[in-house]
Amino acid sequence: MTPSINPNSEIFLSNLQQIQNRIGMAERQLSSGLRVSVASDDPDQISSILQLRAQIAGVQQTQENLSNVTPQVESGENAIQQAIQVLDTATSLATEAAGSTSNASQRQDEIPQVQGILEQLLSLSQTAVNGQYIFSGDLSGQPQYTLAANGNSVQQATQPGPAGQIQDANGLPISIGLTAQQIFDDQDANGNPTAASAFAAVTGFLTALQNNDSPGILTAVTDIQTASAHLNDESSFYGAAQNNLTAAGNSASQTLIQLQQQLSNEQDADAAQSSLDLTMATTDEQAAMSAQAMLKPQSLFNYLG
Repeated sequence: MTPSINPNSEIFLSNLQQIQNRIGMAERQLSSGLRVSVASDDPDQISSILQLRAQIAGVQQTQENLSNVTPQVESGENAIQQAIQVLDTATSLATEAAGSTSNASQRQDEIPQVQGILEQLLSLSQTAVNGQYIFSGDLSGQPQYTLAANGNSVQQATQPGPAGQIQDANGLPISIGLTAQQIFDDQDANGNPTAASAFAAVTGFLTALQNNDSPGILTAVTDIQTASAHLNDESSFYGAAQNNLTAAGNSASQTLIQLQQQLSNEQDADAAQSSLDLTMATTDEQAAMSAQAMLKPQSLFNYLG
């Protein structure tokens, strides 16, 4: 015959289990700092908590993306500023060569300097950050321009798509770069260099020097100045991009703080309340165990007596 269990014992064990569950929950909250660490702790809140965690992860990814592209934008701005200085030197040389006192010999002496200027511009167009050419658009694994075999001009090696964009924490796009063609080799609709092309201006100056072409040198002065003005315009793009990245970073930080506070309100434990709950549950457990120990076991002889 299967022995029966005293109903009073069942009630005691059930109550004891509830008390121990309270103790376990209070201990988990104190050790983890979380009121909701598993779905069963508060099923009604778990959906909101998971959504907040996903939003936080998204903002943190945005912050990482912003951090990764900021050096590229800063390097782009620095490269253009250096190119402007290089063109200032070219303007001075062209103005000197265009002067009435400049002779063929003096112009020949300037040729190596102008070749060096062209190479400097080319090098700046090949600026790389972490192995990626920042002015090569979507083909960042290689430079867009290389030096021609004759060493007196540059040649376009690739035709990349536009530089990418990055999204802020609200999903709004931020343009982060221009191509070498846009900056150093402005072209018309037919793909021909315009007067704003730095490469074309310096190459034209170099050719004029080699040919002792006074009108050509005079034209080069104007072309170099036009190219320099174009570089200043492109520099403003990078200045705006830096401002946008800074604003996006600040906005992301504020959003992250707000989301983390909301998550804290949803899932974090109240340490003082958890400590009090643990004390009360432990006291209840001790009281229950003491009360159960004081109960005398009953037998048939108790009822017959």
